[in-house]
Amino acid sequence: MKRILLFATALVLGANTMAQNADFELPLSGSDTAWFGQTTTNASGDTTFTNGYFTFENNYNSGWGSWSGWAYSNDTDASTSGYANQFGNITGSGESSTQFGVFFQSFTGKNRIFTNTPVNLSGAYFTNTTYAYFSMLNGDSFATQFGDTSNASGGADWFLLTIYALDSDTLHTGDSVNFYLADYRFTDNTQDYIINTWEWVDLSSLGTVSGLDFKLTSSDVGQFGMNTPAYFAMDNLTIDFANINDNNFSTQSIYPNPTTGILSVNTNENSTISIFNINGQLIRSVKTQNSTTTLDLSDLDNGIYFIQVENKGVITTQKVVKQ
Repeated sequence: MKRILLFATALVLGANTMAQNADFELPLSGSDTAWFGQTTTNASGDTTFTNGYFTFENNYNSGWGSWSGWAYSNDTDASTSGYANQFGNITGSGESSTQFGVFFQSFTGKNRIFTNTPVNLSGAYFTNTTYAYFSMLNGDSFATQFGDTSNASGGADWFLLTIYALDSDTLHTGDSVNFYLADYRFTDNTQDYIINTWEWVDLSSLGTVSGLDFKLTSSDVGQFGMNTPAYFAMDNLTIDFANINDNNFSTQSIYPNPTTGILSVNTNENSTISIFNINGQLIRSVKTQNSTTTLDLSDLDNGIYFIQVENKGVITTQKVVKQ
């Protein structure tokens, strides 16, 4: 059995490889301000991108140059209205960084996010895209102005995002969270709003999920469906590390737990073992050479940590208490 002293031999991997949360800080090509599937070579147009623990669905039509599902962007335009500005959001930036995710509702159902392993979510930040915001604020050639008492809803307008939990079979679990991106139904009109800041939405009530599905609905509906542009922006989709499912360690074992410092981890050879703190920050990471690896945590403060093992794209995580 070979002891690996983490503080002496730690191999720190890149943030995009080991980050658990989805921050959308992914590479863009050349002068592009967004990725929306334009590099897709699949004949069907269906593709995905991965960020942290999450895989995002996308569909790109090369003939029309159109897309749906998920994209990511660093577009800073928060003032130009119209479809041409579909990749900007009304805040002009990501929630706490440069980039953010953009969602455009797909009629083919490519609206989902999947996780590498079942997780509990803490939440995410949401806001309106610039296109949707100004469409609701002022109206356009398709949509009516929110709050206009002459429209079909009598000015009692709303724009609703519903987030559904997915089970391992990719079906809805029955749990969902509603978040209004705009709401003009208040008796006191001074309370009417269209979201123009990043707003945290708590997703912990969804429990353990294997993915998420998203649906936009609006009070403004025409002959061909919803008139409100079916877009929103999201950033920093965050895992609830305090509620990691200990039972997902199906092929690995770790002991003793709790520990005073020394841990033995049984893994496949050529795996990567990483330690995260309770905030999801990467502490250390090592490559294994044997089936049993000893980790020395004695220099870490007492508390809760998470041991992640990655082997051939399969990731498992277990909560460990250092005391």
